[in-house]
Amino acid sequence: MDTELLELFKQGNRQAFEVIYYRYTKHLYRFARKNVRSKEDCEEIVHEVFESLISRKDTLLIDSLKHYLFTSVRYKIIRYFSHREVKRKFAEHYRNFEKEYEEPELILEKAPEKLHASLLDHIQDLPERCREAIRLRITENLSNGEIASRMNINKRTAELYISKAFAHLRASYDKIYKTS
Repeated sequence: MDTELLELFKQGNRQAFEVIYYRYTKHLYRFARKNVRSKEDCEEIVHEVFESLISRKDTLLIDSLKHYLFTSVRYKIIRYFSHREVKRKFAEHYRNFEKEYEEPELILEKAPEKLHASLLDHIQDLPERCREAIRLRITENLSNGEIASRMNINKRTAELYISKAFAHLRASYDKIYKTS
């Protein structure tokens, strides 16, 4: 019966699509709900599968409509979780980036002179060019672009110097605060 429906659907028969849609929607939704908590996301996954079915109707080579639809939902669920993981990693990276580039400036704005001196002492352990880049950031509050221009290096190199310096300062965090 699905074979006949599929053929009618491929020929553009709207009623055939509606029969397919109503026959499988609830089952596909329940299948998606077993893996995805959000009702709205499950509805979206099922909707995307039917949207894909419509847009690809002229090129579809399907032996089993049921198998095709459930496999499509399964792949959409995999992409859903993959995309969610990418978004989570991006958000985590952004938080770390923000912390790395903004937190030291905030600490210095509120820090006593003793802390500032301790920071400058710990910076002395860094290589000369790295030390110069972080000194420009801390003492003159220059951006990476301004540091690159001042040191006659490209912006990416300045970012690497700053990143390396912040990593060193994070590793020295306890020592810096014990002396201040």
